Amino acid sequence: MIIAGAGGHARELLGILAEAGRVEDVFLFDDVSPDAPAIIWGRFPVLRSADEARRILAGDPGFILGVGKPGARKLLYEKMIALGGEVRALTSPYARIGVYQVEIGPGANIMTGAVITQDIKMGIGCLVHCNVTIHHDCRIGDFCELSPGCHLLGKVNVGAQCSIGAGAVVLPGVTIGEKAVIGAGGVVTRDIAPGRIVKGMPAK
Repeated sequence: MIIAGAGGHARELLGILAEAGRVEDVFLFDDVSPDAPAIIWGRFPVLRSADEARRILAGDPGFILGVGKPGARKLLYEKMIALGGEVRALTSPYARIGVYQVEIGPGANIMTGAVITQDIKMGIGCLVHCNVTIHHDCRIGDFCELSPGCHLLGKVNVGAQCSIGAGAVVLPGVTIGEKAVIGAGGVVTRDIAPGRIVKGMPAK
């Protein structure tokens, strides 16, 4: 198994894997950071080239997205698929996932304390950070990042590659266009156009 990334978020994923008893034969992959270590915590090797990653994927094609930013998650997803990988989801055993009509796309990271209720649909490669809540009838596009402690209330629609900041609240029925960014602590009371950056209370 490869974690695609070797920074802070990748190390958090190693913790979730440890909680699930799945830390055997785990590698990290970072071919862009010149200062990336060769090994994490004296145990987890960091692959530094596409050829190294391809060799590991030939034996075990599974990989987990281990970076946070939406654009980086999409790029790494495409790179690892091209190397022969198959994306895997990783969900903390301490997250709570609803039992009715919940569709979580491949490659999601669901972190500790996240609460996902009922009638939820989430696209490919989404990151749901610690203590996020996603309420009924929400729709979330591919490669979105929901930062720690943010809250999507009922019937929120989030376009692909959006970033919702830490502690932000999106009120019921709001639509957020793709690649929009909501600042930390923002309260979103109305629809946000694609590509917009908003912050504040109410978010502007």
